[in-house]
Formats: sequence, structure tokens, C-alpha cells
Amino acid sequence: MELKDFQPSRVEDLKTEVLFQGYFRCERLTLRTETFAGKFSPLLEREVLRSGQAVVVLLFDPRTRQLILIEQFRLGAYLNRLPSFWILECVAGMVDTGETTEAAARREAKEETGCTVGRLERVGAYLSSPGISDELVTIYVGEVDSDRAGGVHGEVAEHEDIRTVRMGVEDALAAADQGGVVNVMTQVALLWFARHGDALGRRWLA
Repeated sequence: MELKDFQPSRVEDLKTEVLFQGYFRCERLTLRTETFAGKFSPLLEREVLRSGQAVVVLLFDPRTRQLILIEQFRLGAYLNRLPSFWILECVAGMVDTGETTEAAARREAKEETGCTVGRLERVGAYLSSPGISDELVTIYVGEVDSDRAGGVHGEVAEHEDIRTVRMGVEDALAAADQGGVVNVMTQVALLWFARHGDALGRRWLA
């Protein structure tokens, strides 16, 4: 096999140090990785945020062709001085220990919008920032009744203040195209929906 065809696969994990333990965990890993030249790299030290698995659910009513999104204050928007510190998002949250991603999607939808999710369509999963974090995000589209969506929701214990936003499919996709969506989870979900949403709606209505 030529080196250009060689696929590295081995990692020597030599040491893990816990730098901080709060809501998230920050670690420093010392390791060596196999290289594309077929040898091992020098020692590498990498700091990583261990936040775990997360879930995103784009809520969709195929009967009314409405998407249910949310709006809330985000620290990243504030620190970057975006035009608004309250940004448009999909329902999202962390997956609890022992919880499936499907169960987390349903729980978060109820907590953040008051909506009960019917059918779930798995879109896929991605690493949100693979150079510095282990966060793996699974995306779903969830079936809801848009007539029951509205108001302000959130977990009181977590001081959440989340407003429900009902948008027609075309309006939501236009917002994404015109830079009105700065949350990458929501962008990925809407990009998938732009390609597959019509077919999904027909299947659910059938």
C-alpha cells in the first residue's frame, strides 16, 4: 500500500488531567496519534471541553406547513455584540445520562415550547467543534400541532426565558438564507429541511 492510501487509526492516550469541573468538564489530554506517513506523532497536549451529547429538534406541523422555533438570550451573541442578543433557534439541549437522544428531543420540546412531539425523523449527527470539544449533536425533525404552540416557556430552576416562534416554512428558510439564523444547529436543520421537508411532509400527511 502506498503511503498516500494509508489511513491512520491508532491513538495512544497517555494521560488525562481534569482542569475544571463545573456544569461542563475541561480536561488536558496527552497523547500520540498515528500519522498519514504511518508513524506516530510527537507527544501532543490538547485541552478539550467535555460537554457530552446534545440533541436538536426542528418542530414541524405538516398540516399547516409551519415550523416551531424559539428565541432566547445567548451569551455568545452578547459577547460578539450581534445586532440582537436574543437569537432564533431550534429546540435543543443536552442528553441526560441514561437517556436516549429521542427521549431528550421529546423532553426538550415539551420544556421549551410546551409542544408534544409525535413522529420523529432522524436527520443525522455532527461534531459541533471537533478541535476543542467532544460535543456530538443529533438532529431530528419532530411532528407537532402548531395550533398548540405559543407563549414563553423554559425550566424555572434553570432561569430559562424562551419564547415560542411560529414561522411558515418559506419564511424560516428565507431567514436562514438572508443571515437571520446565526445558530449552526438551526442552520444545519433548516438546510436539511430545505431539501427533504416537502417529501417528509407528504409522507407524514399520508
